[in-house]
Amino acid sequence: MRAVLAEGTATRTAIARRAGLSPATVTAQVRALVAAGLLIELPETASPAGMGRPHSPLVLDRAGNAVIGVHIAAGHTTVAVLDVTGAVRLSHRIPHAGVEPEAILDAAAAEVRRLRGELTERVIGVGVAIGGWVDAGSGAVLDHATLRWRNVAVRQYLSERVGLEVVLDSHTRALVHAEQLFGHGRDASATVVLFAGNVIDVAFAVHGRVHYGPRSAAGSITRLVAGDGAEQDLADCADHALVARARRAGLPVASIADLFVAAEHSEDARTLFTRRAEVLGRVVAVVIDLLDPDTVVIVDPALIRVPGVRAAYLDVVRRFSACERPEEIVTGSSFTGRVLQTAAGAVVLQQLFTDPLAVIAAAAAPAFDSELF
Repeated sequence: MRAVLAEGTATRTAIARRAGLSPATVTAQVRALVAAGLLIELPETASPAGMGRPHSPLVLDRAGNAVIGVHIAAGHTTVAVLDVTGAVRLSHRIPHAGVEPEAILDAAAAEVRRLRGELTERVIGVGVAIGGWVDAGSGAVLDHATLRWRNVAVRQYLSERVGLEVVLDSHTRALVHAEQLFGHGRDASATVVLFAGNVIDVAFAVHGRVHYGPRSAAGSITRLVAGDGAEQDLADCADHALVARARRAGLPVASIADLFVAAEHSEDARTLFTRRAEVLGRVVAVVIDLLDPDTVVIVDPALIRVPGVRAAYLDVVRRFSACERPEEIVTGSSFTGRVLQTAAGAVVLQQLFTDPLAVIAAAAAPAFDSELF
């Protein structure tokens, strides 16, 4: 599956070479994946040189399969439909009326059921991404400071209401999976993602495996940078904290979107973003020295939207790490403009590309009558 994803259109020979498998194994696996409706065998074509036997290229069935992604942010939920290559087909935003888990999850479930009823293709599953401390194994949000959620069984609650397989993960870990499948981390041995939003956290993969830890607690960076005031400095990097500081400084902003607009003409607004980059750059420097990654992805819209922010990140990394040329490994997200949708979809897509037949078998299991809800 990953070989075909990387190649776009691939022959069995190309798959065998890229995946390191024998032709016999590839033939057996292709047969199973075609039968499962995940691969399509195109008509036979001659070899490029016109010599040898014709071959039948294979492609992923983008038109026949979809996943639904649910990203829960501090102020809104984004529900999106993606195909199996990670392309976002459509996306809807649902503002939160409050922070109660039931209200937010019920609104998301209603939108998932509506989309499922409209889609003609098979829906393989629902991926849910959210910030904070997320236990992917139990499917629960253990702690989300902004929403004030504690031990919320998101997977069970949603699966009972949408009639589909639901998978939950931290949005930053989901973005590492997305970068590995569809972005900068595809050929990287070690990848780090730093997410800067209302939640600030880090996730990483080493030797292609995303690290979770026994309690799915890996990624908290609150105490990563030593020094008096460091913990408060990190707390002040959250979007809502930047907006509050901007308002105290007299800037007429009500949201992070307003602050980005203000940064187009206000030096004070730009300074808030560059100072955040200087604090988070210290985090990136520590992680670089610890893991020596091939790729560091900074998911901070200011990286490309606010002049001086990218330079601030790189300068701090250069000063506080052993990496002399951070510009060679530090980059922005591969999914500008669709980060939230991609994170949510990647939660289930990474499982599809890890164990496709098991995911399809689960998707085919009998579902309850969602009209009861």
